[in-house]
Amino acid sequence: MDSLLAMIALWLSFNFGLPAISEPPKVEVVSAQEILFKRYRAFTPQAQQALLATVGGNDTNGKSRKAVAIYDEPTGTIFLTEGWNSKNPADLSVLVHEMVHHVQREGGLRYECPAAREELAYAAQDKWLNMFGRNLFDDFDLDAFTLRVSTSCGL
Repeated sequence: MDSLLAMIALWLSFNFGLPAISEPPKVEVVSAQEILFKRYRAFTPQAQQALLATVGGNDTNGKSRKAVAIYDEPTGTIFLTEGWNSKNPADLSVLVHEMVHHVQREGGLRYECPAAREELAYAAQDKWLNMFGRNLFDDFDLDAFTLRVSTSCGL
């Protein structure tokens, strides 16, 4: 995994002018439910139960897309969902997306708001998919409006 992370970090630096990093992220594979808890910061059993009651056990309630990975900035850890496959271009693009956040953290890059950090991450993810004749919109059932809202401050 370390060599894959190093290669992605170099690719990001070359393609997007991001700074080189010396420390790779930690990577953990966890359940989709654990990703959901981390995304909504549901750390207590009570908060987890309330979240599950709200979203019905998944993150596709019409208000947001399902989270397939998350980057935990305080610990420098990328969490991927069980079943993630390093041979699948779409799965690798998820790792690329989260690696952008790690490079942003390690490079001390600052943004107007958390959503603004996502613009570069989605651009890198799409460029990665393009190398395989794929794209972000088809592989992740994403539309231009949702992408715009996900990457804009104050919308």
